[in-house]
Amino acid sequence: MKLNSKLQLTAFFMSILMLTACGGGDSAPNPATPAVAPQVAPRITPRITPQVTTPAITPATTPATTPATTPATTPVTPPVTSPQASQSLEGLWMTSCSASTSLTGYDEQDTFNFKSNTLTTNKTFYKQNTNCKHSEQVLQAQTRASIKFGAAVNPGTDTGHTKIDITPKQVTLSPANDTFTTSFNDASYTGNGSIYYGYGLKEWSIYYKKIISGFDVAITNFKINQIEPEIFQISEDMVDGATRKVLKLGSKAGNVDSDGRPISIANSNTAMRAIKTTQAQTAQNAGLTGTWKYSCRKGKGDAVVQNSTLNFIGTTLIETISFYYSTKIDTGCKLSPRFQVKIEADIVPGKVINAGGANEHTLIGLKITKVEVNPMNMDYVDFLNNRLGNNLSSIFLYKTYGQTDWKLNTWKNISNIPDSIERIHIGTEMPDIFKISTVTTGNVTHTVLKRGDYLGSFDIDGRPLSLEPEGAVRQ
Repeated sequence: MKLNSKLQLTAFFMSILMLTACGGGDSAPNPATPAVAPQVAPRITPRITPQVTTPAITPATTPATTPATTPATTPVTPPVTSPQASQSLEGLWMTSCSASTSLTGYDEQDTFNFKSNTLTTNKTFYKQNTNCKHSEQVLQAQTRASIKFGAAVNPGTDTGHTKIDITPKQVTLSPANDTFTTSFNDASYTGNGSIYYGYGLKEWSIYYKKIISGFDVAITNFKINQIEPEIFQISEDMVDGATRKVLKLGSKAGNVDSDGRPISIANSNTAMRAIKTTQAQTAQNAGLTGTWKYSCRKGKGDAVVQNSTLNFIGTTLIETISFYYSTKIDTGCKLSPRFQVKIEADIVPGKVINAGGANEHTLIGLKITKVEVNPMNMDYVDFLNNRLGNNLSSIFLYKTYGQTDWKLNTWKNISNIPDSIERIHIGTEMPDIFKISTVTTGNVTHTVLKRGDYLGSFDIDGRPLSLEPEGAVRQ
């Protein structure tokens, strides 16, 4: 795989494929309640964040109490579920970076996550001509939808495709720069022709997600609870010398059948399924075995700090992250953590790329197998045990997931809950890179491990194309 692959993955997947991603909440912290740190997800967790709950902020506009139903037009014939179609789509598909057709003047990358009868679509928008670099994000949008599979049409031919019904259920938005945050907080701003704006909600902050799918206007704009008849085609193509699975959806500009379903495949919005890492060496041969520690650092989007320790043992990585909340950055990680997260993952060290070169790095695959959460002060225990702990937004990876009876300094396993499995991508191998080097600071020499930079760009497999600026030091 080439480091400068022309096909770049969206980072909100963000929010998924990163070794130290970051996050926020439905709203800014309420002064009357304990402050909660927007969480910085470990890079071994995915960027994509599905299930979202009701926002804590009271909307400026009263949301619709009953979601809109399918308009009284020509009824759509429900497809019959096809297990074969479901299995062929299962997993993550990523588009290349291209000019957006839904937000004029910006670039866009999409990630489609098909899981059983659910589709989560993450759209990430960037400043134009920045190669969809993660640090140039301006807006993130996520839609969760139910899906039903139908019959195959002209199987085995170039025009062959499968019918599918997609019904949007929930939409969240989060501004990713100051310009969009200001616009979203302006009640008079209604998108200027775009469907992406604040919908009357207050206190938007960078990287904080809010649900907007309960509002009448949003229900219309995003076709909430309306069946969208669609088709898809899966084929194969050669990309950078490898055979890739290619996903195409129906042409929106072409003819439709009596159900309003496209009858031809679109050439645009092509997505590819990621390839797993091929093992080329052991962790010991790669120099990973042992303990590494990151210093205290600030998370993106708020005054949140964390430190973490990595333990590579055989084919396993155990990462323990301590999360802090500080209103003053100079307090750093000196106070007691609010909570800790322990993550176990299987690792697959791959081949070395550009050995001896300035951009040398090694491929690695990481598959999370277990996640535990440990509240470390009583304020946070109380927070988890009341409604706020159950209503954390989608970007909080370590919410309660329905667990109750949280106790101080007691680990709770959240690995076997369907929602956490989907949101944290437990059991799914995610790609990354690393580099080990010797660094001398003053008269002290350290061995430093750097992993992929979640603020940079990504290839079509979701693998970072650059290394993080500060690494972990071998202990």
